[in-house]
Amino acid sequence: MHIDTVTLQGYRNFKNADIKLNRKTLIIGGNDVGKTNFTYALRLLLDKSLSELDIEPSELDFHINADGTTDKELKITIKFSDVKEDAVLSQLVGKVSDDGETYFCYSATKDALDYKLYIGRDLENLEEVNSRYYLKHLNLKYVNSQRDLAKFIQSEKKHLLRLSQEKRSEDEEKADNSVLSRVSASLLGINKRIRKLNYVAAATSDVNAELKAMAYHNSPYSVQLDTGAIEVEQFVEKLELAASSNGARMMLGGDGRNNQILLALWKAKSVREHDSENEVVIYCVEEPEAHLHPHQQRKLASYLGEKLPGQSIVTTHSPQIASNFSPDSIIRLLTKNASTFAASGGCSDCIDAAWDDMGYRISILPAEAFFASVVFLVEGPSELLFYRTLAKKLKIDLDYFNISILSVDGVQFEVYSKILNAMEIPWVLRTDNDISNISTGPRASPIMKRQLAGFNRCLSLIGKPKIEHKPMPYDSQSSINDGTWKLVSDLVNPDGLFLSKIDLETDLGIELPLELTTFKGPNLADAISYLQDQKAVRMREFLSQHSASLEKIGTGELARPLHYCVAKAIAVL
Repeated sequence: MHIDTVTLQGYRNFKNADIKLNRKTLIIGGNDVGKTNFTYALRLLLDKSLSELDIEPSELDFHINADGTTDKELKITIKFSDVKEDAVLSQLVGKVSDDGETYFCYSATKDALDYKLYIGRDLENLEEVNSRYYLKHLNLKYVNSQRDLAKFIQSEKKHLLRLSQEKRSEDEEKADNSVLSRVSASLLGINKRIRKLNYVAAATSDVNAELKAMAYHNSPYSVQLDTGAIEVEQFVEKLELAASSNGARMMLGGDGRNNQILLALWKAKSVREHDSENEVVIYCVEEPEAHLHPHQQRKLASYLGEKLPGQSIVTTHSPQIASNFSPDSIIRLLTKNASTFAASGGCSDCIDAAWDDMGYRISILPAEAFFASVVFLVEGPSELLFYRTLAKKLKIDLDYFNISILSVDGVQFEVYSKILNAMEIPWVLRTDNDISNISTGPRASPIMKRQLAGFNRCLSLIGKPKIEHKPMPYDSQSSINDGTWKLVSDLVNPDGLFLSKIDLETDLGIELPLELTTFKGPNLADAISYLQDQKAVRMREFLSQHSASLEKIGTGELARPLHYCVAKAIAVL
């Protein structure tokens, strides 16, 4: 049994959103987009740690529209699929379809600030129920992103000890009682030694003197500073987590290590208390990456995905976490017209299909792009270096505008555009004006022509007809001279596609001829050829010497894609 789809109507960030989940689901999105609100919607129906008072609606739970008006009703609907557990079926008699589907619904009104709960086999047959009676056999376990690590560790440790105590066999309980008797005797011996400490005896005497001075009836009464007041059960419950390394005791680590300890305790406790035959548990963890370095973040992502014994829902801001989830298990939340929704409707096969072409290239780079407001696609490392430096010199703060520049590095732009479209992430690209030879006609007497690969690459991405092959010896300069470059640029630029006149190095020579010649003369052609030979290495060399000159080209063709990215990022906000 697992959550299949969540529908949110008039609830907080969400005007009307249908969001599909997988058994292992990762939720990403910008700050304040609604990740926590989404998980809280699930908790209203499924988290037994929330009391009946906790799940009452407040005025802040109702969606505020772009025009400032507030919705009068809210509705949270959870569709469950593959319901086959006997314990749940016995609780939901008549409310599960023959296909194993059931719907839970939370409905509230703003005027009365009351709520109602419904369950049914389909949306047309929802029946009102008086309580969340099903939580004994179906519930959600939640770890908050704003967790107090020390307090949470203490709490989870105590629960784990009690659960382990309850799970003991008779023989184990008998053996433990024997050990506890010996511990109790040891505590008495320790107590006698404690009393002999001079500063303990003096402090005890001072406290008793003050008690007697306060009131006559305190005279026969005395207190002791010792371990005698501690029962052996209390002693065990007060056990503290301690760390050791190579046999030596040491202090527990910082917040990063404590975060791992917390999750390990929480996981151990969850498994202990999970009755797989009588209980369905859904796990929800917010921002598990807190305080962890990248390698540990990736390891933690694998751990949560593989080890939790049920459906898991994780929210994150970490590309390292995202890179360890299957693409069709990632939900990207975004906002449009003051309302949050999920790209491609949530966990979607179209995202997985778009990713198939990436093959072995799945890496931290595309994962980082998932968190961007705009992605700027460029040909390779030299373009990446150039545009990052150009942005800095033009005082365009890429991080402020949440713009990621991504080098496709030999992969077709179409592959990246499919993924970004599926995730509904705006993208911009700049590509070379590639023109190359192609053999046409019959094999016996082929005709060599020139294919306009760069132009057709852009036209294909916006669904426009391609340009036919040109007769020899047509080249990039020919396309500028006959107006083809301008014609195509005018057509594709409004969609964020930008064509080099020839390539980056030649275009740089057009806009900064003096700097390029100074960098590597004796003439401009030699300087361009020099840059083209070892692109990334020599681009870095050029930028180290002439980056200050980039300010002069802020209104030229080379800078146009960056300005388009900024405009797009502002529009997204």
